[in-house]
Amino acid sequence: MTTPALRAPAAPPAAAPRRGTARTVAIAATAGLLAGAVTSFAQTVLPDPVAGLANAVTPWLVAPFLVGALGSARRWGAVLGVLACALQVVGYYATAAARGFGVNPGTVGFWLVCALVGGAVAGAAGWSWWRSGEPAAATGSGAVHGWERGLGAALLVAAWLAEALVSYGYVLGYVDDAVTFAVVGLLAAVLLARRGPQARAVLRWLAPALAAGCVGFAALHALGGAA
Repeated sequence: MTTPALRAPAAPPAAAPRRGTARTVAIAATAGLLAGAVTSFAQTVLPDPVAGLANAVTPWLVAPFLVGALGSARRWGAVLGVLACALQVVGYYATAAARGFGVNPGTVGFWLVCALVGGAVAGAAGWSWWRSGEPAAATGSGAVHGWERGLGAALLVAAWLAEALVSYGYVLGYVDDAVTFAVVGLLAAVLLARRGPQARAVLRWLAPALAAGCVGFAALHALGGAA
C-alpha cells in the first residue's frame, strides 16, 4: 500500500492580501524617503529656471499621488499618500543634516503637519485618477462615480498651476519658475488624461480645482510656509 504524499498546508486566504499590503507600504515608504533625499541634493545642483522644482510644494505631491494609485480603496490610497509625504519630510531633513545643514525642529514639525493634509489629498487623488480610467465592472466596490471622474488628475494638475500663479507669479514674482511650473502642469494634464482616457473629465474639473488650489497656496503663504 502506498502512502499519499504529504502536502504543505495551504496558506491562509489572508496571506496574499497581507503580502500585497506590506509591498505597497514598502513602496510608499521608499518613494517618500528617496524623494526627500533627492530634493536635498537637487537644491544645490539644479539651475534656473528649474531650480524651483527642488524648493516647492507641488513636486512633493507627486510621489504621494502615484503611491495613492496603488491603494485598494480610497482610504488606503490616502494613508499611503500620508506615509510617502511624511517620509519625504524625514528623508529631506535627515539628508540635509547629514550634509551639514542646520535643521529647525519647528520647521520640520510644520511640514509634517502639512504632510498629513497634502499627503492625504494627493493619495486619495491618485487613487481616484487610477480608478477613473477603469470600467465600473473592473473596479467593483472601489468604483469611481461618474461625477468624480477626472477629479483626481485635475487636483494634481491644479496644484502645479496654482503654485505657478500664486507662489511664483504673484507672491515671489519669479516669472521663469512660474512658467516652468505651468509647463509641468500642462504636461501632467496631458499624461494623466491618457489614462482611460479622461481628458474631458479632467477639463471639467480643472477650473474649480485650480480655484481651490489658489486658495490653498494663499493660505500656506499666510502661514509663512510656501516657497
